[in-house]
Amino acid sequence: MTSRRRYLGDAAADVIEPLSALAETSTTPAAYRDALQRLGDRLANRMSESVDLKGKVVLVVAGVEDVDSLGSGFIDVLVHAGADVRLTCLWMDRKTLTIPDREEVANIIQEYMEPIPPHVDHFVVLKSIVSSSCTIRTSLLRMLDETDPERIHVASPVMLKGARKRLGAEFPMSVGDKFEYWILAVDAQADENGNVIPGVGGSVYQRMGFENQEDKNFYMPSLVEHRIMGRRAPTERPSL
Repeated sequence: MTSRRRYLGDAAADVIEPLSALAETSTTPAAYRDALQRLGDRLANRMSESVDLKGKVVLVVAGVEDVDSLGSGFIDVLVHAGADVRLTCLWMDRKTLTIPDREEVANIIQEYMEPIPPHVDHFVVLKSIVSSSCTIRTSLLRMLDETDPERIHVASPVMLKGARKRLGAEFPMSVGDKFEYWILAVDAQADENGNVIPGVGGSVYQRMGFENQEDKNFYMPSLVEHRIMGRRAPTERPSL
């Protein structure tokens, strides 16, 4: 099957090279994570070039598999741009239902959420790839229970063609119209298993070195550990 990819914005080497590394099956888990970290950097730079982040509260939510790679690169740039970044990490169990129709659902089984102030300027859902809407929908619904941000962003290196329309249809117009997208490439095809081609080279879990979804959900990101230690007093215990 011949892949069809469209780059958005400046398709420079610092975008094409790490995206190619994700698609290459020989890329090691460590190099794969490094490529995602570089792409997180590029996504945040594009956002910071268009959005004034200095002094703004930015709530970033990401799945546990993305925090130490994509999330690390993204958050570093936001912090250097002067943003007050609050991180939420979600451990999600994703399933495919086949009755009555094929549908993907994602349930939150654990979360790490930093304090959210009364006013949030920007809410960012960060994902390594946007193909179906299930995990992004779950992330959005969870955080919209906590805050009503001025602006809502969806940031990802790769999106499957049509995913933007599907995600918008999951929400009322008053919410869906707020979505702003930061995407580096759009792919037009997926295989019979739902993997986008070339996408991010298959299952993100396996490419990062996790055995499966259960293994991924036992992982504690280093970035979360670091932020817990930086925010709590010596006698406090982390809330997970």
